[in-house]
Amino acid sequence: MSDLGKTQSDYAVYLPAISSFYTKQLQKAVDNPTEWRVPEGFELGLEGLNFLDPDNSYFHYPYGLYSAGHAHLDTEKSDKEEAMVQGRDQSKTMILGDSGGFQIATGVLKMDWANAKDPNDPARLALCKKILEWEEHTADWAMTLDIPGFAAAPPYSAKTGLTSFQDTVDISVLNLDYFMQNRNPERCKFLNVLSGSDEYTSDQWYDAVKHFSDPAFVKEAYGDESKTLEGYAFAGINMRNMRCVLKRILKLREDGLLKDKGWIHFLGTGRLQWACHLTSIQRMLRKHDSPNITLSFDAASPFVNTAYGQTYAYNIFENKGKRFGYFMDRAFDNQRWKGSKQPVPFGHSPVMSRLTMGDLCCMEEGDLDRNGKAKEKTSTSWDTLSYLFYMGHSVFNHISAVQEANRLLDVEKYRMNWSHKDFINDKKSKATNDTSPYVPADVIAFDSFVQEVLDPACPNPHELIDQYDKLIQHINFGIYKVQSEDPDAPVNAFFEEETVVSEVFENEERDYHDIMMDPAMMENFFEE
Repeated sequence: MSDLGKTQSDYAVYLPAISSFYTKQLQKAVDNPTEWRVPEGFELGLEGLNFLDPDNSYFHYPYGLYSAGHAHLDTEKSDKEEAMVQGRDQSKTMILGDSGGFQIATGVLKMDWANAKDPNDPARLALCKKILEWEEHTADWAMTLDIPGFAAAPPYSAKTGLTSFQDTVDISVLNLDYFMQNRNPERCKFLNVLSGSDEYTSDQWYDAVKHFSDPAFVKEAYGDESKTLEGYAFAGINMRNMRCVLKRILKLREDGLLKDKGWIHFLGTGRLQWACHLTSIQRMLRKHDSPNITLSFDAASPFVNTAYGQTYAYNIFENKGKRFGYFMDRAFDNQRWKGSKQPVPFGHSPVMSRLTMGDLCCMEEGDLDRNGKAKEKTSTSWDTLSYLFYMGHSVFNHISAVQEANRLLDVEKYRMNWSHKDFINDKKSKATNDTSPYVPADVIAFDSFVQEVLDPACPNPHELIDQYDKLIQHINFGIYKVQSEDPDAPVNAFFEEETVVSEVFENEERDYHDIMMDPAMMENFFEE
C-alpha cells in the first residue's frame, strides 16, 4: 500500500474536499456487496477506495475536508451513510469540518434572513446548534459558522435581503458568540474565519472577530479560557492575495494572536504554486511563532473534474514550458471497451494499476442501468463505480503532485545563488527569471522572501512587502479587487489597475463557493 501520510514531511497539508457522492456511494457499495461489481484486481474489495483507512486501502492519506453543507446533519444517519468519515480512526486521521457558510448564503441550508441579525432569533440559533453538534461529532478541527460577504451582493442579496458587507460580519459575530458559549473544547478545535473582499473589508472583519482568538478576552467574556479559538481559516481575499496573507499574518503576530495557535487553513486554494508558498510560510511560523502550527489548503477538483468527464493524467514539472503541476484531460469513456482486459493507462496510481478498461467502461447500448433504463448508443459507458474509480485515482494524483512540488522546491532553491533580490519584473519575457528547469522562479523567490519578511528581526516587514509588490502580484491568483473600498487608503497607490487577473493555468480553481456548490459535491449528481 502507498502511504502518502508518511511522505508528507513538513509540507503544508493538502486536504481533499471530499465529495458526499464519494462517501455515500462507497458506503452503499460496501453495505450491499451482492448488488455491486468488484474488479478482479481489487483484492481488498471496494472498501480499498477508502483512503482514510490506514490498513485496508489501496493508498492511505490521513487528511481531508468534509462540509456540513453536503453531509447528513443528522449524526445517526451520517454515521451509517458516511462511515468513511464518521467511522475513521481519529487517532490516525484528521478531518477539517467546513461549517457550510457558503451553502447557507446560497440557500441550500436555510436561514430566516429577515430575523438573522436578531441575537435571539430562534431559527438562526437552531441552525448554529445543528452545525456545532455536527462539527463536534465529525471533525478534529472545524470552522466557525461565518456568513460569506457575497451573501450581501447580487445575485444572492435578492434572496438574503442583506444590503451591506457589515450585515454579513454582524451575523457571523452572533454565530461566533453562540459557538463560544456552547462549544466543548475537548471534542473539536475551531478556526476563526477571517474574510473580506479587499484589504479594507478584510480589516473590518478582522477587527470584529479577533477577540475570540484572544485568551484574555475569552476568559473575561465567557469565563473559560479553554474556549479560545485555536486557529484561523483564511477566506475571501485572504486566501488568494499574498499581500493580504502576509499582512494578516504580521497583524496576528503584532496582536499576540499567533502564539500557541495550531492551524491555519486556506479555503479553496488548489494551485501547486501555493502549496509551496504555504510550506514556506509554515516553516517560518513554526520557527518563530508556534512550533506545532500547521497550514493547510483544500481543493475539490479530483471529484468535480471527474463529474465533467476529465481525469488526472499525469504530473508535469517543466518550467520552460510553464507546466508546474497536474495535467487533466478527457477520461476514457467508450462502449467498445466493455469486457476488455486491456490495462488502464496512468497505472502509476494504485487505483488505475488494479483496473482494466472493461472495469472503467462497463456498459454498452441495451444494458440497463440501476433505474431499469436502457443505455443508448450515445450513452456513457460508465456506471456509478466508474466515477468512484476515477475520483480515487485523481485524489492520489493530486496529493502526489503537491508533495512532488514541495520536494522539487526544497532541492531547486539551492541550484543557484539566486533569491527574491534577483527577481526582475519583466513584462516582455517570462523566461527572464528562469533558474530552474522544474520550478517557477516566483516560487523560489517567494521562499527566500518569506524567510526575510517573516523573520521577527526584519526591521520593517510592511515596507518590504511594498518594495516587492511586483513579485507578490505574480503570486496572486483569481479575479478580485485589490484596491481598497476606502478611496483614501494608502494601499491604492501600489496598484496600477483596479483589478489583477492571473493567467489561467490548467489547475486553476473556480471561486470556492462555485466549487462547493457544484452538483459533483452532492450525493446524487449521477443517476444511473
